Order: sequence, then C-alpha cells, then structure tokens
Amino acid sequence: MAKKKKLPRGLRNRNPLNIRKSDQLWQGQTGNDGTFCIFLNNAYGYRAAFRILKTYNTKYHIYSVREIIKRWAPESDGNNTRGYIQRVCEIACLRETDIIVADTQDVIQQENVKFLVQAMACVENGCGESQISMKEIDEGYKLAFGK
Repeated sequence: MAKKKKLPRGLRNRNPLNIRKSDQLWQGQTGNDGTFCIFLNNAYGYRAAFRILKTYNTKYHIYSVREIIKRWAPESDGNNTRGYIQRVCEIACLRETDIIVADTQDVIQQENVKFLVQAMACVENGCGESQISMKEIDEGYKLAFGK
C-alpha cells in the first residue's frame, strides 16, 4: 500500500507563508504548533501575510521584492534568501527591484502583491502553483483591506 504524502507544514497549518507565532493573536488564528501560527483557513493565513506586508511598507519603508524577502526570510534564520528571491521573482514574473505596495487602490499593484504572496507561498511549501489557490489569496486580500 502506498504511503499517503503529508502536506507541507504551512498548508497543514492553513498558514501558507509560515508566519511565526508571537504575542499577537491574528484574526482567524486558532492556535500554533509551537513555532508557527495555525489559522481557521488559508484565507486568514493570507490575510495575516498581507497585513505584515503593509507593516513592512508603512513602518519599515520596505517596498522592493528583494528587501521584502530579505526581511521575511533572512539568512540569519538559516534561509537561502538569495535563492528565495530568485524563485519568487521567477514564479511571480517580478523583478527584485519591483515596488510592492500592499494596501493600494491601484489595480496593478493589488495584482502584484497577490502574485508576490502566491509565489512566496509556493516557495514556503515546496509546491507547484496549482496547490496555492488564487481564490483564497483574493479572499485574504479582501479580509486584510476590504477590497
């Protein structure tokens, strides 16, 4: 009998971008696994990611794909940050220097941030884009910003 393949941790936790637990309880968060948050559904996991990206923009003045990922997945945490940046850019059809604004009225920027999050979820979970639902990403964006 074939062994059933286990989902990646981020998908099991409904936390596709592997947001670490903290003192903050996110909307839709149901707990944690000791390291990472667990959400009610993937849309709430994406919502939290979009809110973090907005904080990167407004509090830390981080806007480029390169700088966002350097903060999200720093080498100091044992990440291959350079490889992460390259893979995200490849999947999302973005350049490292492209500017990402999380909460905006600009439709192109809204699509870019969604593509960024989709690509990051793929890198985080080691999966093909087909396992990451753009419908859930759209729902997360609406939960985050009401748009």
